[in-house]
Formats: sequence, structure tokens, C-alpha cells
Amino acid sequence: MYTRNILTTLLICILPLISLKAQPSLTSPELLQSIKEATEATNRGDYNNAIALYNYAIRLSPDNVPLRRDLAYCYFLKKDYDNANEVLKPILNSESADPQTYQLAAGIEQAKGKKSKAKNILNSGLKKFPSSGLLYNAKGNVLIVGAKKSNAAIKEWEKGILVEPNYPANYFNIARTLSQEGNYLWTIIYAEKYINLDNQGQKAVDMRKLLLDAYKNIFTTHQSITLPKFKQKAERQQELSFEQSVLDGLLTNISTVSDGYTTDNISMLRTRFLIYWNNHFAQKFPESIFSYQTQILKEGYYNAYNQSIFGAVSDSQEFSIWLNQFKEDFQKFEIWKEKNKYIPSYSDQNIKM
Repeated sequence: MYTRNILTTLLICILPLISLKAQPSLTSPELLQSIKEATEATNRGDYNNAIALYNYAIRLSPDNVPLRRDLAYCYFLKKDYDNANEVLKPILNSESADPQTYQLAAGIEQAKGKKSKAKNILNSGLKKFPSSGLLYNAKGNVLIVGAKKSNAAIKEWEKGILVEPNYPANYFNIARTLSQEGNYLWTIIYAEKYINLDNQGQKAVDMRKLLLDAYKNIFTTHQSITLPKFKQKAERQQELSFEQSVLDGLLTNISTVSDGYTTDNISMLRTRFLIYWNNHFAQKFPESIFSYQTQILKEGYYNAYNQSIFGAVSDSQEFSIWLNQFKEDFQKFEIWKEKNKYIPSYSDQNIKM
């Protein structure tokens, strides 16, 4: 059973709200200063002061939805759920409710132990905003708490990816959940997508560690895999599913990590995997993260790309040495990547739950 602390789960879902600072309808210095001070008070945990400041700011800009939402969020952090609901109620009953409002309203209800009501709020939000990756992410977060299986939550996160492929949080939650369940093959795919969509902050660091561990664990998990049938290899490859094809490409090149999971060894494994994948499976199974890696490989930046993902989490000292030696190459890669961002594709493969 998934027994993650409910409040922790909700904070993962709701915390991005604090970065969505209110855009005031008035631009008076007084209003802007109040918002700034309220934000600072919230971030340092001084919720009473923040509430007072948000109340003052709302009097200056009464129809400002983000301001009211941030006020409700402060009440939520105080665990004053009744006042949080009172602040959000008029917004939810209006045409001004946005996805973040539905997200927070659902979070408040779940914190009160009303999971069904939280789900109903999110369903209402999805009727209004059917292409909101954020709301599908929030719904998955509601469903995962207390669940014996992750299937229902993962389906919601997958829907979020389908309607809004560039929204990162759904990839994060799928990767983390699958890693907990020992599904390391799909963890590899979702974790790397997240890293490319959001490579800053603690979550990106967590995903890098998760990705490294998934590579270490996938070979241990599949050491005793059944041998393929005695057929010609080309014929056998035609029968493989996407998952089996990825596993085939990895296991074929397992010798690259025989003496350890260093960044150089993982980089070599991934390089050989890409060559093998493009020779045997790429046309049958379009997958944007493999295509993106292939593009980086062709540009000559693949070693730098792998260092950016695994270097610091694998061995920070070795990464510092490498960075000093190849600083110019790494800077060129960073410039190239900024101009050539990863873009998920609607034709990408999805986990079958």
C-alpha cells in the first residue's frame, strides 16, 4: 500500500504555486512591496505575517486571483483548512478559477481526509481545462495516497503527459513510483525525460540519482532472464515488444559496465545501446528521448551530455577533474543544448498498465 505522508504528497503537488507569484492588476509600489514581503514571509514560514500582508494586498487589488490563491495557500500551510476553503470558494464558483486554484482546493480537501471530494474537484477542473498536465498530475497524487497499486495514478500521469508533454511533474512522479516498484526499465526512460525538461533544483538531482540507480539495478534484476528462442536473431527481434527491445539493447552491451558503473562506463553503455537501437528498433518504436540522444551523439556532445547527468551524482570529485579538463567542450554543449531543447513526441511509447 502506498502510505506516503498525505501532507508531504500534497506539498509536492502544491508547492509550485508559491513560485507563481501574483501578477497585480495594479502596479503601485505599495502593492508590489506588499506582495514581495508576503512572499518572503511565506518562504521563511512566517504564515501569520504573510496572511496579514496578503489580506492588505487583496484590498488594493480585490479581483486578483493569484493573490487570493496565495492567501489560501498560506492558510493551507498553517493547516487552517476552513479559512483556506473560504478564500477559494468564491473563485471556484466563478469563471476565474484556473488550474492552480483547482489544484489547491483539491489539496485542501485531501489534507482534511476527503479524498473523494478532492478527486471530484480535480475532475471539475479537468472538464474546464482538459489539456492541463498540472491537474492530471494533481489527480495522480490524490489517487496514489493509500493505494495498494499505482496503476490508477500512473494512468492519470500518463494522460497528463499526453495532453501536455512538456509539463515535467508527471514524468517525475511516474519515474519515482516505478523505481519504488522495481520497474527500472521504464524508470530510465521517464527519469531522463524529466531531467531534460527540468534540469534545475533538488528534483533534478533526485532524478539523476534515480536514473543512475536504475542502470545499476536493471542488470541485477534481469540477470536470470530467459534465453531467447533458438531462431535467427533478425526474426526474433521482430517479435520483441518495446520493453523487450530496450532490454535486448542494454543486455547486449552489458560488458561495458562489467568493471563498475562509472560515468565513462555508463556513457559507453549508452553509446553502444544507441547504435544498436538505431540499427534494429528505431523505426519500429519511435521514442523521442532516444532520438534526442542520437542527435547529441551525432553532434559530438554525447560524452558531455552523460557527464552532465551522471558526473556529479556518480563521483563529484572525478566530475570536477573532468570539468576542469574539458571546460570548453562542456560550455559548447551547454550552448548547443540551450538552442536545441528536448521536445517530447506524441508518438512516444507509453507504459502499459
